[in-house]
Amino acid sequence: MKIILSTVFLFITFLLSAHPGIGIVMDSKGNVFYTDLVHVWQITPDGEHQIALKNVHTHQLFLDENGHLYGEHSWYEGEATDKWGYYIWQLSPEGNFNKIVPDTEGFPTNNYLIRDCEGSMFWSEKDRTILKKQNSNGDIITLAKDFDDIRWICIPKGSLDIFVIDHLTLKKVKTNGQVEVISDQLAETKLTHTFLQDRHRLMGVWTDNDDNIYSAIYSGRMVKKITPDGQVSIHSNSPKRWSPTAGFFDSNENLWLLEYSLNNKTRVRKIGKDRSEKIFKGNS
Repeated sequence: MKIILSTVFLFITFLLSAHPGIGIVMDSKGNVFYTDLVHVWQITPDGEHQIALKNVHTHQLFLDENGHLYGEHSWYEGEATDKWGYYIWQLSPEGNFNKIVPDTEGFPTNNYLIRDCEGSMFWSEKDRTILKKQNSNGDIITLAKDFDDIRWICIPKGSLDIFVIDHLTLKKVKTNGQVEVISDQLAETKLTHTFLQDRHRLMGVWTDNDDNIYSAIYSGRMVKKITPDGQVSIHSNSPKRWSPTAGFFDSNENLWLLEYSLNNKTRVRKIGKDRSEKIFKGNS
C-alpha cells in the first residue's frame, strides 16, 4: 500500500509541476526543429534525427526569414541564492551560436520568440492580463487588455493574427487590438491528466491553408480543429502515454505534432494526409 501511495503521490506531483514546451518549427529547407526542454533537436528532410543545440532549456522557438533559429535558456541557481536567470540565443543556418540577450537575472518578459511576419514582438504583462506589442521600429504599445490569464501566445508562420490561450479560452487578437473569442469549450481532461493545472490544459495553436485553427488539448490527449464558421471537432488523438503540445502543417499537408509523455519524454509524430505515421524520438 505504501508503494502504491508513493507512486500516486509522485505521479500527481509530476502533473502539478510539469511545464512542457511548444517549440516546433520548420525552415525553408524542410528542417524541423523542436525542444525537449534539455536540447533542441533537428529532423532533416531525409529523416536524420540529431541534436542541433545542446543544453538549452527553452519552451518556444522562433525562425526568422533568414533561417536564424531563436530560443531561450533559463535556469535556477538553487536555494542558496533563490535566483533565476536566462539568456536569449540565436543559431544561424550555418550552426553559429550567439547570445543576443546576455545572461540576465530573473525571468524574460519580451523574449524575442513571439513575432509576426512583420517582425513585431508580443508578450504579456501585469499578471498576464495585458498584451504588449513592440513594432519593428521599436515602439511599444498595449495592444489589448482585460485578459484573465494569458498562458500562451501563438502566431502561425506568415500571419499577423495573434492567438492567445487566455486561461481555458482560445482568443484571436487582430492588428487593431480587437479581441475575438474563438472557443471557450476546448478543454477536456482524460483520467491520466486529472490533476493537471489549468495553465497546462490548452497549449499550442496553429492553422492550415484553409484557415482552420488547431489547438493542442494537452489535458485531453487530443488536437481539436475549429473551422472558420466555428465548428469544433477532434482532429487527432494521442496514445495513452502521450499528449500533444504543439504542431504545424507542412507544404504537403503533413501534420508534425510535438508530444510529451507523462514522465516528460518528448517525441515528434508526423501524420500524413493519408493518416500514415512516422515517429521521431528524442530523449524518449
